[in-house]
Amino acid sequence: MNGPSTPAMKRLKCWSTRAGTGFKLPQRSRSSNNEVVDSTGQFEYLVEACDPCEADPFTYQISGISVSDFLTPHFYDLNAAPGARYSFTGAITAPRQILKGGYISWIDPQTNEVQQILWVDPNEPPQLNNLGPANGASLRVFVEQRTHHKVHARRVRPTAEVTAKRKAFRARIEEIALIRARHFV
Repeated sequence: MNGPSTPAMKRLKCWSTRAGTGFKLPQRSRSSNNEVVDSTGQFEYLVEACDPCEADPFTYQISGISVSDFLTPHFYDLNAAPGARYSFTGAITAPRQILKGGYISWIDPQTNEVQQILWVDPNEPPQLNNLGPANGASLRVFVEQRTHHKVHARRVRPTAEVTAKRKAFRARIEEIALIRARHFV
């Protein structure tokens, strides 16, 4: 993601990798008629804390810094439940929902194929991609090697105004940090 939420996303990915097995086993998803829908059977989902909701429109602010929305454990529930929260901001409103700009990856345990629904261009329908047989030491690296360029090449870029505001904010933060550092030297 090219945006302010990248560092937070990376921290959450590290956390989600350490916190569990890295996989969940709800019903699998598929893309049909430009929508993501459940299908029969179970897949092993690669747990990515921010990927289904990582686009800039779904960020929130902490002290003026944009932070990516992230999933809750209910994201992998089999069925929707009243009052359940599927992402921190509530932008995701149902289990395994993918927002425009997001994606989700899984392995079919019967075929050992890695698949992904990728919705990086909000003007296009989501795409179902078969990434091939799962192999290698790390499935996270396997998926990243096959999709990183697709995600970043098609991501909507921030406007010049947003980029200028981010640059000014970072400069102000750096200025404040230097002032504070003088108290410790």
